[in-house]
Amino acid sequence: MNISEKTGGSELQLRIVFGLLLAAFAFFQTWLGGLAFSVFVAIIAIIMFFEFRRICGVALPGRVAFFAYAFLLLIGVAWIGKAYDTALVLTGFAFLSLWAWEALIKRTGWAALGLVYVLLPFFALTHLRSSSPEGFYVILLLFACVWGADTVAYIAGKTIGGPKLAPRISPGKTWSGFFGGLVGGIVIAWLVMKISGYALNPAFFLVAALLVIASQLGDLAESALKRKFGVKDSGAIIPGHGGVLDRIDGLVFTAVVAWLLAMQLSGIFFGVWTWEPANAFLTFITVN
Repeated sequence: MNISEKTGGSELQLRIVFGLLLAAFAFFQTWLGGLAFSVFVAIIAIIMFFEFRRICGVALPGRVAFFAYAFLLLIGVAWIGKAYDTALVLTGFAFLSLWAWEALIKRTGWAALGLVYVLLPFFALTHLRSSSPEGFYVILLLFACVWGADTVAYIAGKTIGGPKLAPRISPGKTWSGFFGGLVGGIVIAWLVMKISGYALNPAFFLVAALLVIASQLGDLAESALKRKFGVKDSGAIIPGHGGVLDRIDGLVFTAVVAWLLAMQLSGIFFGVWTWEPANAFLTFITVN
């Protein structure tokens, strides 16, 4: 065995160990729910914003950066405190203000886009988890769809190979990996829900397929962003994995899609705010 093989083996071991630790910690925080989970997701969102700016090479002056992070904090406090309308108004104001400054001074708008990119999954995950027992299982379903699809897509892509899915965006991804991940994500999500004690109806398979596809699109979206700016990893905070965005890019899209569906089912889009959208989501995919 040569040095490169030893290095590759140790790198894989490091990746597996930290991957399992991260999964266990995320599961624990999800199980805790409440304020602990919300604060955990808020911290992740702040790190994501930092990494998004790093990818895009957005160097904000001190005052502007302070403005962005201060509003992230204010929005997070308002949302966790269930002042949803206030949080959304603050989000709109922060986005428009940051976008206007960037457009006028730098002729770009990446930092403003990054603000929305990290806030939407924050809103989605904390709103879906809420304080209900159902929220725990909805987040577990999202994890199963994302992690299941990612794992099986990797195995299928390496084993079967074949035509590339999007060679200009992510040369390593194949159509076999895409369809393998689609089937694998649905099956693993089904197993997780069955083990959790839920009887699933046909709508589950449609919803699970939608979530898995959203996960893979989220992965491609971050790959496209990194390729555009010539960046390999979003960061180096996680040994063997890179940055936070590198690990949860699929979850960003999946969480938002699940949240939008849950809000529609809960009647929020018709002017009725509710803090338990997970109930409507599970009712839609299970046998009553």
